[in-house]
Amino acid sequence: MARPTIIQSAPLREQIYDAIRLELRTGEIGAGGRLLEVELAKKYGVSRTPVREALFQLARDGLIISGERGFMLPTDTSKSLADRLEAHLLIDPRVARHAASEGTADELKTLFKALEKGQQSHQSNRFNSFVEANYQFRITWRKMCRNEPLTRCATMLEDQFLAARNDFYKDPTNRALALFHDEKLLVALEARDGDAAEKATREYMTALIEKFVDPRQKEMSKTPSTADAVTT
Repeated sequence: MARPTIIQSAPLREQIYDAIRLELRTGEIGAGGRLLEVELAKKYGVSRTPVREALFQLARDGLIISGERGFMLPTDTSKSLADRLEAHLLIDPRVARHAASEGTADELKTLFKALEKGQQSHQSNRFNSFVEANYQFRITWRKMCRNEPLTRCATMLEDQFLAARNDFYKDPTNRALALFHDEKLLVALEARDGDAAEKATREYMTALIEKFVDPRQKEMSKTPSTADAVTT
């Protein structure tokens, strides 16, 4: 994959932030991978200052963590996964309800194309193509929500899964699970059915919790509100 060209006329820290974020999303930097200022400055042909600023912003946004020897990608634990899924379970259904009533016809077309590309990529086992199509689908329906603070929260949560999701989708059964629920969500969004859209996203998060979260973590993560969300 061609790296983004760094141009001097735009804020360097933002360009470097986007360039590193892209590498996280595409799996070029894996879990536990280190991000060193000197190496990144040489890689992008810039000074260390904008690199340092970009790394600090990535850490503030929760995409990377700071360690003794620089920055690195966090390694998922059962607890961190359970926490993120709980947050998705609380936020995504509401975002989907907004998307059902507020999305445009053009955005729905983008969703259809992304889902179709994802299905074709899955069938032909083109992993990178599937990851990109699935990312486009997820980001598009979240942006169909016009409640800006809610969308910002949903996008932030999405970013928390950038690196972990690449490993998740290496398993064909996980890709199939995502496509199954994405199709249900798209049907609901096309019908402008907020109830169905909310239900589809809740069912997907619940399915992931049932599959990946340790039973003890499930009980610990069930606050009264999340318990109600799971059972409704």
